[in-house]
Amino acid sequence: MKSEALFMNGVHETTLYEILEIQSILPEQILFLQPFSGSPIARLRDDTPTVDDPMRLFMSITNDLSVVHYTAEIVGWDNKLNLSDAKRFILDKLLKTLQPDEGGLYDAARAGDGKSVNLLHIRRLQHLKSPFGVEHMIKTSNSLPVADGRTTAGGYSYVKMDDFVNQMFNHR
Repeated sequence: MKSEALFMNGVHETTLYEILEIQSILPEQILFLQPFSGSPIARLRDDTPTVDDPMRLFMSITNDLSVVHYTAEIVGWDNKLNLSDAKRFILDKLLKTLQPDEGGLYDAARAGDGKSVNLLHIRRLQHLKSPFGVEHMIKTSNSLPVADGRTTAGGYSYVKMDDFVNQMFNHR
């Protein structure tokens, strides 16, 4: 497991329910998140997690932005703009079959050219029995806590897998 985690702010819980339905029975089944961002998540692009070297993912949900409710392992990343036709076809088919509410691969960036770039491959999604405030996570960029009091969904931060976060996760 990488020593750094990714925090995503305001994931749609309906997407997570759909993934949980499958991964609660098949936790190793890789499914997908499609953040709206029109630019790559740089560290995922530059040091792509794998099934042998995953990155922890923490997520707040759209109706409770200041609290981490879910965790998963990121085990892959794709730039949706650079997919081969064959890979795009297979990924779209997987999404439409296993995550039908996603409607397949989509382009829904809020800014720029309207193209969503990131496709996160995740496994082992869990709803935390004891959610915790985002302020308990420390950003790797400046060693400050992730700000609470969030009012809009979107965005992400790289966070340290420090003692508090490890303790919170390992007591699930």
